[in-house]
Amino acid sequence: MNASSDAADRVRYPPAMRLDSVQMLRALAALAVFTHHIRMLANGAWGVDLFFVISGFIMCYVTERSGEHFFAKRLIRVVPLYWIGTIAVFCVALVMPNMLRNTTANVVDLLKSLAFIPFRKGTAETTPVLFLGWTLNYEMFFYLIFALSMAASHKYRAVISAASLIVIVVLGKSLPIESVPLRFFSRPIILEFAYGMLCHALLMRLALGASARRPVAARLPWLMAGALFIACMPLATLWSIRWDESIRWGIPAALAFYCLVYGMYGMKLPRGVVIIGDASYSLYLFHPYVIQIFTKAGAFSGGGALAYGMAAVAMGVCIGLSILSLNHLEKPTSDYLRRRFIDRPVQPVGA
Repeated sequence: MNASSDAADRVRYPPAMRLDSVQMLRALAALAVFTHHIRMLANGAWGVDLFFVISGFIMCYVTERSGEHFFAKRLIRVVPLYWIGTIAVFCVALVMPNMLRNTTANVVDLLKSLAFIPFRKGTAETTPVLFLGWTLNYEMFFYLIFALSMAASHKYRAVISAASLIVIVVLGKSLPIESVPLRFFSRPIILEFAYGMLCHALLMRLALGASARRPVAARLPWLMAGALFIACMPLATLWSIRWDESIRWGIPAALAFYCLVYGMYGMKLPRGVVIIGDASYSLYLFHPYVIQIFTKAGAFSGGGALAYGMAAVAMGVCIGLSILSLNHLEKPTSDYLRRRFIDRPVQPVGA
């Protein structure tokens, strides 16, 4: 690669610290969902929609140079922690069922959960053994579509993926679908991955090179706009309940993502913010069970300042545990599996 090509790549592929803003948004999304699961707060479901927008962006970003081993890398990133959590919750349901609300030790439910297959559980639909695993069903579905699209054309992977998602939603709206998995995977929420891919196209091809040269004062309107769109999501819960979540939360999430990533490009954020983003997967998956322990202990009963103080304590405990999980479970497991299945040294011929 020649010098001019290297220079072009430095513009097109800015330094990794530009993703500090994405990690901040991951942290925000996980903490929003945390607040949603505390009954006296209960207005953070939009964090899921922000996660899906981020996922659409990141899948395009990490495959910008190459899509080699894409699906294997996604499996290594997502599956181990989810399977560990799912099996752990199943064991709790088996030994101490009173600790859980609706989860029972059903082997068929366990197998479907591990395989990312949506199913009906009583009156609820698509609630796997690990409570928040339903969103991972969508993630894995999107990864599959993205991998197939990339196999068809790396250059047009986002276009093909977005078109596929739109077609699936249109068919889901048009056809009388009785199958739980088909109905689940054709919901409009999957369009939020396309919003994230659109953000990638705009940010990486049009905006970031110019943003790097902007003074702080020129970034402020973008940061303020991003903050405004973030504020719109909890408010949208109140005024647009009849709108589909891909509209009432997904569109503001995409606009917030674009404005904040563009406005914060090149800014290095405090390590404390970034590490919560790094640990957001563990924080997202396991916080409902920490909240359940606090709830069983009556920490949030009665309301008032004490209950809100206990909510802050519970959040701190969840963050601490998620960082421990990141350092002692997520990273070691992912590193081992990558060494074992992806980064193995090539054996010389005849060795």
